[in-house]
Formats: sequence, structure tokens, C-alpha cells
Amino acid sequence: MRGTIPNRHVFLNSPPAGPSPCYVICNSVPKAGTYLLVELVKALGGHVDVGYHTYTSSISKLNPDGSLDYGRALPAPLWASAMSPGYFCASHTEYYPYLEQYLLGRPEHKMLFIVRDPRDIVVSWVDFVYHSAAYPKMRKWNAYRRAAGSAAYPDDAARITSTIDSLPASGIKNFMSWLDSPACLTVRFEELYAELAADDRAAPSYPVLHRICDYLGVPRRTAAELDVVGRGLTSSGRERKIGIYKERMRPHHFDRLRSEEFQELVVEFGYEPTPEAPRQNGAGAARRLAGRLTRSLQRGARRRQAAEAGGSASTE
Repeated sequence: MRGTIPNRHVFLNSPPAGPSPCYVICNSVPKAGTYLLVELVKALGGHVDVGYHTYTSSISKLNPDGSLDYGRALPAPLWASAMSPGYFCASHTEYYPYLEQYLLGRPEHKMLFIVRDPRDIVVSWVDFVYHSAAYPKMRKWNAYRRAAGSAAYPDDAARITSTIDSLPASGIKNFMSWLDSPACLTVRFEELYAELAADDRAAPSYPVLHRICDYLGVPRRTAAELDVVGRGLTSSGRERKIGIYKERMRPHHFDRLRSEEFQELVVEFGYEPTPEAPRQNGAGAARRLAGRLTRSLQRGARRRQAAEAGGSASTE
């Protein structure tokens, strides 16, 4: 790949570039839809995967078996300067003002930034860490982390609780300034996924998809032409992707979601605050009350029968 002397040896052994006059950084918080963007950009054509995952302070080469090499400590301004037209990369890069200014000065630069409801990120993260085939293969440490996590949090409810508690302190807030940055096009996972998963007959228009096409300077396409849903490296295979937290979380999880730290994430990323938990105990309480009334009536009936039997015996 071309580059100046300081950045010529950043992306090694990359395949030949595509014909596009721009490069694309597919950026997001982990488990917010990075690989949905990657598969989309790949399907739209003109760009070739540079073969590395990029991060705020490092890059890792992606191998054919889905494993990642140990990260090389290269800060984002350095690896970004080595990106050339015709390539794209998957990225989890936090906002950095100097990086933003540098990117704005490069006419060939494009960044897609995808956001997702933090409550669904929790469930997606749990499924990825504890159930996906990709997670233990990606890094040597991941297999150990899965085993240790499974021992500490043996069921789905405990894993969700742990992830809710840890997400606000995970560095997710450091991505927020990309939301309104002129250096990227921000899209919502829920809107893009709904369009890409829809039957073309049921979705006559694709406003988000076509906005991406226009931004990248490629011809507009339909969901059926692209067929990208479920093809990502870290896809969970779970059928429902939007609002899954409502099915998987229990009332005590909703109490945690309403903490100030987590509510801030939800609201700042542009989603409605967490409502009261969908309690199921109202119907249960009614059933328990009905059961007590039935048993009380049954006991009363038995006492009356016993009393009547005793009275009859005394008059014979």
C-alpha cells in the first residue's frame, strides 16, 4: 500500500485495492453492528477489506480462520494515515479531536459510524462471549475469559446483570462525539437492519441504505440485491435483533437499566429511557388470591358438612 515513510509499513500483505476513490472506516462500539457495515460495504463493491481490525490505539491482523494476531500498538492517527482508497476496515475507534481534524482534511476519507440501543448491546455481548463460535477463536485470551465468566456467572440472568453493570465503565462514552461529527455518517442499527432484513415487496424505499450509497458514491441498491444479513463474522444467528432485551431481561435487570449511569447511555445515544419493568406478578398475585379464596371456601364447605353430619347423628 502507498504511504509516507512513517506509515508505509502499517498494513502489511494487504490484497490489491478496489477501484473506489475513497476508503471506508466501519466504526462502532463493540457489538453495535460493525460487521453489518463491513458486509454492506463489501457487497456494495469498490472496496476491499484491508485485512486488519483497527482500534483507538492498535491494529490486529485478521487471519483466514477468524483469529486475530496480537495487537500492534499503533494509534489511530497513524493507522488512519495509512488507509488508501479502495480499502475498508472494521474499527472500534473512540472519538479523538486530532483524528477528526486529520480525517476532515483527507478528501478520500469516509467513515460509517453505527449506533445501537445499549440495552440490546448488553444481550448481544452476552451471546457473543458465551455462545458464539467466533469469540474463543479471535484471541487466545478469549477462551479463558469464557471459561472464567461461565464459572462466575453460570446462567443467562447473571451474565446479563454483570454486563449491565460493566458497560457504562467500558469506555462506551468515549465514542459519543462521533454521533454528530462531520467526519462520519452516523446510522442507527435498528433502521439499517430493518431495511436490509425486509422483503423488497414490503419495503419500497430504503432511506438509510440509499443515504449510505450516496455517501460512498456507489449506485443505489436494494436489500435483496445485497443479501448481507447474518453473514458477519460475529453474527449471533439469533433471529430477533431489535428490542431483544425486552424478552431476555427480568424485572431486576430493568432496575439496573434505570440506574443513572446506564440511563445516560440510553438517552445520549438517542433512545427512549428505560420504562418500568414489565412486571408479571400482577396476574400471579390474582391467581394466588383466587387460590386462597377457593381453599377457604373448600374448608368452609367441609366444616359445614361435618357439622351437619354431627347434628344428624345426635337426633337418631
